[in-house]
Amino acid sequence: MPPFIVPERPEAWANAFALFEHFPTLVWYADQHGNFVYSNQTWLEFTGSKVSAALKQHWLQHLHPDDLEYCEQQLRRHLGHPHSFELEYRLRRRDGEYRWILDTIRPISTAEGQFCGHIGSGLDITDRRNTEAELQERETRMRTLLAGMGEGVLMRNPQGRVLMHNAAAEEIYGMSAAEMRSWNIFDGDIIYLNEDGAIIPPEQTPSVQALRTGTPQRGTIGLIRPDGERRWLWVNAIPLPAPDAHPERTVVTTVADITARRDNEEQLRLALTVFRHSVEAIVVTDANQRILSVNQAFTEVTGYGAHEAIGQTPRLLKSGTHDQAFYDAMWRDIAANGFWQGEVQDRRKNGSLYPSALSISAVRDQSGKVTHYVAVFSDITERKAAETRISYLAQHDPLTGLPNRSLLKDRLDQALASAQRQDNRIALLFLDLDRFKTINDSLGHMVGDRLLQGVALRLTSCVRETDTVSRQGGDEFLIVLTNVSEPDDAARVAEKILELLSPPFDLEGQRISTSFSIGIALYPEDGDNAESLLRNADTAMYHAKENGRNTYRFFDERMNAHALERLQQENALRQALENQELSLYYQPQVDTHSGRIIGLEALLRWHSTELGEMGSRNFVTLAEECGMIVALGRWVLAQACEQARHWQEQGLLTVPISVNLSVLQFLRDDIVGCLQNLLEHFGLEGRWIDLELTESLLLESGPDIRNTLVALKGLGVGLAIDDFGTGHSNLAILKRYPIDRIKIDRSFICSLDEDPDQAELVHAMIQLGHNLHLQVVAEGVDSPEQLAFLRREGCQGAQGYAFCPPLPAGAMHALLRAQCLPASLLGEHQP
Repeated sequence: MPPFIVPERPEAWANAFALFEHFPTLVWYADQHGNFVYSNQTWLEFTGSKVSAALKQHWLQHLHPDDLEYCEQQLRRHLGHPHSFELEYRLRRRDGEYRWILDTIRPISTAEGQFCGHIGSGLDITDRRNTEAELQERETRMRTLLAGMGEGVLMRNPQGRVLMHNAAAEEIYGMSAAEMRSWNIFDGDIIYLNEDGAIIPPEQTPSVQALRTGTPQRGTIGLIRPDGERRWLWVNAIPLPAPDAHPERTVVTTVADITARRDNEEQLRLALTVFRHSVEAIVVTDANQRILSVNQAFTEVTGYGAHEAIGQTPRLLKSGTHDQAFYDAMWRDIAANGFWQGEVQDRRKNGSLYPSALSISAVRDQSGKVTHYVAVFSDITERKAAETRISYLAQHDPLTGLPNRSLLKDRLDQALASAQRQDNRIALLFLDLDRFKTINDSLGHMVGDRLLQGVALRLTSCVRETDTVSRQGGDEFLIVLTNVSEPDDAARVAEKILELLSPPFDLEGQRISTSFSIGIALYPEDGDNAESLLRNADTAMYHAKENGRNTYRFFDERMNAHALERLQQENALRQALENQELSLYYQPQVDTHSGRIIGLEALLRWHSTELGEMGSRNFVTLAEECGMIVALGRWVLAQACEQARHWQEQGLLTVPISVNLSVLQFLRDDIVGCLQNLLEHFGLEGRWIDLELTESLLLESGPDIRNTLVALKGLGVGLAIDDFGTGHSNLAILKRYPIDRIKIDRSFICSLDEDPDQAELVHAMIQLGHNLHLQVVAEGVDSPEQLAFLRREGCQGAQGYAFCPPLPAGAMHALLRAQCLPASLLGEHQP
């Protein structure tokens, strides 16, 4: 707007001022110095000034002192500007009240453009400003109220956009203020859930429903926030009527976060479920121990219904087993620690007693005052019985019921301590059941177990109640004898055991005989602690085995030297195969009439670099006892097959090679598969190998043994009974199995010249073989007289030093070429 031009003619000023007089606004005119030149009647009446006085005043004179500086700054700021500007200030009215004036001020210039003052037109805007201030205050209060609310408040438009929200809404929805302002409910930033936890679309939320229906909507919904956290909300959505000038309604939604309350309710629900369905009995009492509530398990354990227990005290279950001191100590712990746990004896409604595992907790309020007690207990009758059973099983052999190694050690330690205090003697007997492994492997573990049970019963009948009989595992037993006066007392117990064990056991329709090898160690003579007594009794037991079994031996120091020697032999034997210290020698089996070689027996020899030449009987027994017999037997079979193939290729072999089989090798190894693989590997027919079996193996009746022998015959190998006559030979055994020949043991042959009875036995065995169409070979033929007897009796074959000692394979070539050996009549080949 251009500046106001001062009229050049006075009458023009008069006309303008006359016009201003009737304006309802405050009109004034001041010169370039700010002094009044004119003010209209409205100004004069407002300020209560007279015309003469007003013309002498500066136009800022009636302004509020606080507004003077502001107005002066604005005037100076607009000097030289041709446009009008506005000022708001407070002007003193005639009654002294200051009123707010909105003054529109224009610069005044002469026709030549020279600034000569200002003209202003002011309106009283006090009422408007008061109204605006009140509205502003209301808005401030509302925003303050919204900001302080714990509930979230949002206003949305129909498009789902947030128009307004408070800070609580930001926290609930996990968004910043900027994110809230840009958030649209349909964007998918928030995932909504119904009360069952199923996802629902935004259209089903109360806010959108209220917008679409125009009616308030409320309810519980869940949401998954952008940060993945799940919250549960109580929502109240109220649609607002659309303003006349605006066709769309909005919705105001208040949301309360009830996640914690819902979790608490869930916890309470779960707690109530646990209380009702707990397998343990639960009792809640007040501070005076009056029962307020019990669960179903309480009724099941005690027999008291809830209506019978509520109002009573837990003394209802008191058994009378515990004295008052017990209960006083229990309540002292509860008072001091707020908790007690232990075992008590309680009484059911029917009067029966039961052990109970009980815990009592004190419940306190915020001030620390006890308000309730909660007792949880359970009937532990079965648990106590199980603990007793477990304790028993932990200390007893489950098969025989005898004390096991652990309990034996404890009782032996106690017996030693008592013997030391009272200067008494005790005896430790180490018992090993003879031939048990053979029985167990051949007749089965069930029969073996029943045998062990029968043996345990007989053992316990041999000792006093103060003594201890223990099974250590397998076929080993230990007996601790206390208050032994003399070593003969232990010997008498050992003799009694051997006597009671001699009658056979009737198991599964079979009569089975067994015996014990017993070693005895004495305290204090043979050791002053459990370890040394056990070790020495074990050593003595091995000596009993070596002395024919079914006997006992006392320990003496020489046995330790023998045990060390045995350990050295065992270690050396384990290295013998690797060190190539083993070899096979061969001894011919000869026709007694023609001298023709009818077979070769392979005999194992061991020349130890550490121990020297070892006797085969000793180290074969050692191999059986230390578990090496299977590996050793396989090596012998392989060497024999390889040697047979080698002699065949040289055209020397026309007779079979006999190989001795250990009972343990036969029972533990797959002898059929092993021999079949060897025959195939060396391209050898089965008829070139004979297997020699002991009578003890054939005594182990059973389909497995017969099936194995039939399978071996199917490979073409020959079968012989070795050491015939030393076992319990009978006709049934010879008829039951596919045997080709019998070999009379050397013990019968060596005494033919001196004992007529032996001659009768040999005669009977030869006739038995002939009657059963079996070839008969005599072992250990060392003299012409023995050979002559065998010829007269019709024995087909003989083997011994009368013909040839065992020779290494290389020394057999000449004999195999000759195929015939005359009797040497004890010449250079004396045994």
